Amino acid sequence: MERSVKILLFLMVTSLTSPLLAAEWTIGILALRGETITRTQWQPLVDSLNQAVPEAHFRLLPLDLNGMREAVNQGTIQFVLTNPGQFVQLNSHYHLRWLSSLRSGQGTTLESMTTGSAIVVREASDITRPQELVGKTLGAVDAQAFGGYLLGYRALRDAGVQVDESTVRFVGFPADALLYLLREEAIQAAIVPVCLLESMDSEGLIDKSQFRVLLQKNVAFHCLTSTPLYPDWSFAALPGVDDRVADAVTRALLSSPRWGAPTSTSDTEALLRELNRHPEQQRIGETVLDWMRQHRLAIGLCLLLVVLFIANYGWVMVLVNRRGRALEQANSQLRNQQQTLEQARQMNMLGEMASGFAHELNQPLAAIRMYAQGGLNHLSAAENRAAVEKALVNIESQAERCGLIIRHLREWANPARQAENATEDYAPCDVAGTIRQVLTLLQLDKTSPDLSVYLYNHQTVLLALPPVVLEQVLANIILNAVQAGAGNLWIDLSRDEHQYHITLQDDAGGIPAEQLPDLFRPFHSGKKTGMGLGLVICQRLLRGIHGDIDVHNRRAPDGSEGVCVTLKFPADDNNGKRQ
Repeated sequence: MERSVKILLFLMVTSLTSPLLAAEWTIGILALRGETITRTQWQPLVDSLNQAVPEAHFRLLPLDLNGMREAVNQGTIQFVLTNPGQFVQLNSHYHLRWLSSLRSGQGTTLESMTTGSAIVVREASDITRPQELVGKTLGAVDAQAFGGYLLGYRALRDAGVQVDESTVRFVGFPADALLYLLREEAIQAAIVPVCLLESMDSEGLIDKSQFRVLLQKNVAFHCLTSTPLYPDWSFAALPGVDDRVADAVTRALLSSPRWGAPTSTSDTEALLRELNRHPEQQRIGETVLDWMRQHRLAIGLCLLLVVLFIANYGWVMVLVNRRGRALEQANSQLRNQQQTLEQARQMNMLGEMASGFAHELNQPLAAIRMYAQGGLNHLSAAENRAAVEKALVNIESQAERCGLIIRHLREWANPARQAENATEDYAPCDVAGTIRQVLTLLQLDKTSPDLSVYLYNHQTVLLALPPVVLEQVLANIILNAVQAGAGNLWIDLSRDEHQYHITLQDDAGGIPAEQLPDLFRPFHSGKKTGMGLGLVICQRLLRGIHGDIDVHNRRAPDGSEGVCVTLKFPADDNNGKRQ
């Protein structure tokens, strides 16, 4: 009965475990010294696993650093045998689990896989100190090789030597090539895995007496080393491996005195972080700083050039701005001088004209006045005395008006003189009466019989101002409309809260738009025979009595295009009043 139970239990265990254990399992092994030596070194281990776990079949696959990473990534291997440095790098991405670790000194000494580096030079080399490696060609396995580069790199850095990776010659696997290159003087020094020198010597590949180790550590170890020693290689399983297989492999390994429990990787991870090579580190800034330290001379020169360029550019911009401002100021002064000179020239011309009018007209006007007064004195007894007297009175009145016009022209040309005569008394002026008087004086019924004038005067408007000024302004505006060909003229008197308005609207077609901005510029006229002074004189005369003028195109009441001129006077006691 007991035997039957055992047989039944055996069949049950066999039925559950055999499908898994019967699969083929591939062990990826870091081929530090190439495929042949790797197979020679590790095939006994694979054979022992096949014997210990007869239901499974294990095979060996030598790989380099990149090949190991690629095989794990693609899942072509299920077990890994490598150094602690690569385990940390692989574990950060694939979460391996250590099954067992080698124990140094637990077997043939040269089979120890303790991790460390030796910085080797030729015995005949004149390099005796690490500092003398500066500028020399240094050989190594790979930039990511733990014992083949990183440990030696850290040892040199601790010794005050900053390794420039651009001068390091990475030869890859097998690491044996480094000692061959060093022996042939192709490189001046090499960072090699610890015990490589002794192994190749024992195999008769090299004579280790031809080499010398720098920064040699005094440690109780059978191989020369330049760095502290790190744990031996370990055996790991990928996450997809079933626990029963992993357990079987672990039991098989631990049955040998060379294997023990997995060792900690804390020291390895600390070293990788110190060198900014830990895969979980994303310290881009530190990487940049490390690169900057390595290339500080070139960076310093570039920064110096940039500073010099910026300083030169800034100085040039300062000079450009300074000279630009000076040039702009000179141009502004030149424009002001030109405008002043042009204004002075025009005013001088106008003054000469006004003075010429006064000089030429004053004498004949004075003579007219003298003769008219003489006629009045000698006609006291004549029968037509009344008619002659009226004519002579008109002559005198017109002569006096001419004198006032000339005086205003001279004042217009000379504002200082206008200020001297500012005390002239203003007289109440009936605007509608003044308009009718101007129309009579211009004799438009004879010179322009087709012109129709419409005066809209709803209320009597009286303005306190020199009457002759208003007559002169109205005469100029009405004559402008007649000369432009107006057939109708609408005159409207109005006021608002602040101003009186005298609006004169014609139907002569209006003023071209391009001439509107220059209406009040002296000597700018749209007429072939015009002097361009009429509106200018009107504006200055009106402003002299605190009035103003506005000219713009506007459609006439009959729908025709025309010009609308508006005279404006303040509605106060000084310049106008309404009754």
